[in-house]
Amino acid sequence: MAEGLIIVESPAKARTLKRFLGDRFDVRASMGHVRDLPERELAVDVEHDFRPSYRVVGDRQETINALKKAVKNQAAVILASDPDREGEAIAWHLAEVLRLRDPRRIEFHEITSEAVRRALDHPRDIDMRLVNAQQARRVVDRLVGYRLSPFLWSKVQKGIGAGRVQSVALRLVVDREEEIRAFQSVESWTVDAVLSRVGEEQRFKARLQRRLADPEAKLELKTQAEADQAIAELQGASYQVTSLESKQRSKNAPPPYITSTLQQDSSSRLRFSPKRTMRLAQDLYEGVELGSEGATGLITYMRTDSTRVSQEAESKVRDWIGSTLGERYLGPKRQEKARPGAQEAHEAIRPTDPTRRPEDVRGHLTQDQLRLYELIWRRFVASRMAAARYAGTTAEIAAGPFGLRATGSVLLFDGFYRVWERDDRDEDEGLPELREGEGLDFHGLEPEQHFTQPPPRYSEATLINELEKRGIGRPSTYASIVGTIQDHNYVEQRERRLHPTPLGEAVNRIMVDHFQDIVDDRYTAAMESRLDEVEQGRVEWVPVVGDFYHPLERMLSAAAEAMPAETGEECPECHEGQLVLKASRFGPFKGCSRYPQCRYRQAVLPSGEQVEPKLLDEACPECGRPLQTRRGRYGEFVGCSGYPECKYVRREAAQAGAPTGQTCPECGQGELMERTGRYGPFLACNRYPDCRYRANKAKDGTAKPGPKTLDEACPVCGKPMVERRGRYGPFKSCSDYPRCKGPQRTGGRQKAGV
Repeated sequence: MAEGLIIVESPAKARTLKRFLGDRFDVRASMGHVRDLPERELAVDVEHDFRPSYRVVGDRQETINALKKAVKNQAAVILASDPDREGEAIAWHLAEVLRLRDPRRIEFHEITSEAVRRALDHPRDIDMRLVNAQQARRVVDRLVGYRLSPFLWSKVQKGIGAGRVQSVALRLVVDREEEIRAFQSVESWTVDAVLSRVGEEQRFKARLQRRLADPEAKLELKTQAEADQAIAELQGASYQVTSLESKQRSKNAPPPYITSTLQQDSSSRLRFSPKRTMRLAQDLYEGVELGSEGATGLITYMRTDSTRVSQEAESKVRDWIGSTLGERYLGPKRQEKARPGAQEAHEAIRPTDPTRRPEDVRGHLTQDQLRLYELIWRRFVASRMAAARYAGTTAEIAAGPFGLRATGSVLLFDGFYRVWERDDRDEDEGLPELREGEGLDFHGLEPEQHFTQPPPRYSEATLINELEKRGIGRPSTYASIVGTIQDHNYVEQRERRLHPTPLGEAVNRIMVDHFQDIVDDRYTAAMESRLDEVEQGRVEWVPVVGDFYHPLERMLSAAAEAMPAETGEECPECHEGQLVLKASRFGPFKGCSRYPQCRYRQAVLPSGEQVEPKLLDEACPECGRPLQTRRGRYGEFVGCSGYPECKYVRREAAQAGAPTGQTCPECGQGELMERTGRYGPFLACNRYPDCRYRANKAKDGTAKPGPKTLDEACPVCGKPMVERRGRYGPFKSCSDYPRCKGPQRTGGRQKAGV
């Protein structure tokens, strides 16, 4: 006869527990949440302490019926859902649905025999502080979604939504995009001298740093003319080592993973999305079949913000390092500092058995599971290993009126890099054995032009990192936040970078203009802290929700007054609909309420002034309807009044700009016009599209010089190769790019064309 019934969330977790417990307990799975707020109604009574109305999740009724039968035959019922507030809420909902009189709650952070035994020896009551913390978050998020979404439907597009945390994440992405658009690149130059010891082959580079007459001021070369002047002054100079400084430095191992750092590293190293990472980690935590061992949990609980490690795991990993790699690879005993607000009852993400190497389980895991397990295993083992040690040398060199500096670094002891992949291999460039006062052989100067780069767009990993730094979201929500803004089509990935869509920018514009608190990162972080206080039992959850809800209602009322649903104006095109004030990424506009049957729209300036299309006494060459002037993203243009049925645009008007008086260097016929694009001013031929010449505008108003033609033919098409400058420095490519995508060479490496 079983001692009792244990209820967990998933069948995989149930199988792993069953292997330890045998017939002692009947182990069943609830299949996750059994109750939640219904999807199609608010289900929160705002008049009576925000009381939620829960319903059984649609496909869980059969599971609940089976659990009710199992409960009748058991003297004890033990709830063993995950060890966090979400798991505590699942336990509470199970107790409510199954009408359990005295349910016991156990929690464990790894599914091992010893951890489960300890948990069974120390059962407890359901912690209502954790339950209320989860309820508070759920209710607040429901209020935001159900009160804001209808407003957004009326102003932007039906079917979209807003969330308390996802709105902040969207704002971060949009703000970064606006930074990039507004960025103005600044030019600078560096000059490197290629040197060697007298008569030796090993060469090294020394960079121009300062003038000897003013040693405290760093030399800045802002233009090519300044760089050429410095090069001219260096002509014929002799190079001599004036001082040497050698010192060793150490690099400590990173701490073991928490949820956010695992998602970030998994994204950058394995190219896994946060959602995929958490799904694989869940499999490794709940248990994987390991042949004769049966179902075995391979890692500790994967939703954590603590880097704490149990004494038992610490001893095991240190024994393994000492016996396998040698005592010199053992690092000092360490206990990482707790992050503010971290749940220290949790452990870091680590292997349940550090001696179980990735190669030991290779035959039992999928390729993706193995790669993630190996990442977690290596990170944890490395975190307990000795620091890597480097020897660094800095040489100060005098040449004419200038001082140059050469640096080199060599790895002396690999330390934790014995198991952890290095990310600083470029530091393996050491200097030759130099001596103070010795002269050097000179082999040439290498000037290089640089431009400041705009801040990079967020990737999923860097967005999670930014949310964590600002105190927004929690380990259990990072993956869903990043996934939601993409699922709603507010953000899209291109080349693994997050770009806001027009829909996302329109939603963000409304949120920033009318719901400032909700998209303010400090306000949201403060709200997260208040919700954490509910979890800690410091405050009650109902007042916290009230403090959020009442300002939200005031913001909604103000927004409704500022953006009335209808203007009271009749649509001038169809004469059936009313004009409705809406928002887009380019600002407010009025559109017909019968959209999409009627597509009339009219821009509205920030001052409230309407921008009426102006009809011209000229027929459209494609459909015969009148042409009209319109205002677009880059100013006024001429298009057909029959848009969108007729999409005619007069290119020369749409591409208008200020004349420069310069002849186009490509066709020799047109005149260069100064125009403005999303990245700032540029010069282009007025014969576009017949001539597609364009160039960045220099400070003196002329076109910046184009790529340098080389005395080398493209091996694909035979046209001349050119030297271009890209993100990682100069490279060679075909002059007929993009029609010919011949081989591109950079820094000694060749990139094959497609």
